[in-house]
Amino acid sequence: MFIFRKGFGGQLLALIAVLLILPVILTAYMLHAIKKTELALVENHKAKLAKVMDQLDEKLPETFDQILSRTVPPDAPRRDKVQALNRELKKTIADVSRAYPDVELGFYSQDLDVILDGDTEHYGENFSRRRKQAFDDAIGTRETVMESFGKPEGGFLESYKPLERDDQIIGAVWARENLLEMYTRVDGVQRDSYLIIFTGAVLGIGGSFFLLGNFLNNVNQVKKGVKLLEYDLNTRLPPATGELGEITGAINHLAGRLVKAQNYNKVILANIDDGIMAVDPAGTIVLLNPAFSLIFGIGTEFLEKNLYDAFPPDSQIAGIVRAALDEKRLVKDFDITWATPGNGTKNILVSTSLLADNDREMMGVVLTCRDITERLRMREKMQRQERLAALGKLVAGVAHEIRNPITSISGYIQFWQKKNTPSPRSIATIYREVTRLNSIVDKLLHFVKPSQINPAPVDVNLLVDKVSQFFADTHQSDSITVVTKTENNLPPAWVDFAQVEQVLMNIMYNAWQALEGRSGTITLNTSYNPDTENLILEVADNGCGIPAENMSNLFDPFFTTRPKGTGLGLAIAYEIIRAHGGNIEVESEEGAGTSVRIYLQRAKEAS
Repeated sequence: MFIFRKGFGGQLLALIAVLLILPVILTAYMLHAIKKTELALVENHKAKLAKVMDQLDEKLPETFDQILSRTVPPDAPRRDKVQALNRELKKTIADVSRAYPDVELGFYSQDLDVILDGDTEHYGENFSRRRKQAFDDAIGTRETVMESFGKPEGGFLESYKPLERDDQIIGAVWARENLLEMYTRVDGVQRDSYLIIFTGAVLGIGGSFFLLGNFLNNVNQVKKGVKLLEYDLNTRLPPATGELGEITGAINHLAGRLVKAQNYNKVILANIDDGIMAVDPAGTIVLLNPAFSLIFGIGTEFLEKNLYDAFPPDSQIAGIVRAALDEKRLVKDFDITWATPGNGTKNILVSTSLLADNDREMMGVVLTCRDITERLRMREKMQRQERLAALGKLVAGVAHEIRNPITSISGYIQFWQKKNTPSPRSIATIYREVTRLNSIVDKLLHFVKPSQINPAPVDVNLLVDKVSQFFADTHQSDSITVVTKTENNLPPAWVDFAQVEQVLMNIMYNAWQALEGRSGTITLNTSYNPDTENLILEVADNGCGIPAENMSNLFDPFFTTRPKGTGLGLAIAYEIIRAHGGNIEVESEEGAGTSVRIYLQRAKEAS
């Protein structure tokens, strides 16, 4: 037993009702057609009777009075007149009757008020009052009168037509046919149709309710199974037949695939190194993987609980997740410090991303995190080792650079101890070496602790023009040409003018030294890269170039290939540009020349 509901069962029941109503409508239409056929048959018989009466009318050559005038005396009794007319009309009536054997027909005399049907044995009033009224109506209206009687009244069809001669109504012709057999056949067809409708309706409704009930029982089993799948994907729906069986099979197959995918997800989440937490739009934690639990010390007991149950509202994690949920403000590799229960700290990289369905509706936020505490410790250890190695290299370089001036000074001092009188030359040499030592110390101080930069918007074209002009004035040469190629409408750079000028002068001097003893050109170019928002200063020469094995050491302190060089110029230039947030790149080919590109940040205030 089932209750009609708004749903699949109701739709199916409505469909069955429609399918049952359609045959009923079709049968009703058939009955209507039968009724129309019955009426058409009656009309056909009416036409037939009209034709019979027309033939009778045509076969009567003279009036009743003319027949009587030649067959009986004028004063003959009524009975004799009736017999005489029946004798005379008998042949005419018989001729027409042979063509229509199933039709009764005859004449009616108005004067004698008698039906003339060729019967010479009977006379007098041989018809009913009803028929008398029909004759009177036909004669009175001068129109044919048709009367039809159904099966209960005998099934007769009667027709009465006025008989007119010389513009005078002398009587009527009549015809009658029994249609009882036709009515009986029509009633049989209607009775059979009603029986078919009733039987079909009973069988259809009963069978439909049985099939529908059976089908809905199977559907209810599927519904119960699907509800169980909501809590346990290992549940399997019971087998069914037909299309419903295909549906249950597909659902079971889908559940199996979901179980497999779920197992894969569990394995992946359990073995991934990054911690993952998913939160729905309401702030409920819906997923935690073991790595996340290990990093923050919270377990699966916080699943399906609010974010604030696991993390205090004022904690960094809660703030980052709420910012993503409420403002869609995401973070990428955001470094946070997390306090551990043992008064320790962890360095954690945190990223957030939005979860969206196929309709781009937000489903929540995923927070991924990575514990980088050990990595930072290793990096710090490596940096300490690198600093110690650099310090050792620096000390070796300083010792090498200072040893020569000290040797000279020491030699002259020993000479003075023997002679007791210093010479002007020795004093000049000592002064030069002391100045050299002072220069080395200044450069070392600048390298170890660079001067504070004071950035401001700077026109790099103006800077290049100033450096190139100063260099041309101080390093005049017939064999070396300085060329500037500046790009127009460049945005200003955000730099310390004096420090970048020092860098550019140092690189220009290196290019000049690379061309020493040969003819060549030093080219200064300026340009702008809108993709990176960097201004580019390029110093290129076609000098001797740099050997490939020396390229990796160009910016190391005290690395030099010149006997009198300190090896601090490029190292200091590199530190200055890095302090400005820029970079230096060098391309060189031995024997062909060198190109040095300086990348500077544009002034944001000017954008």
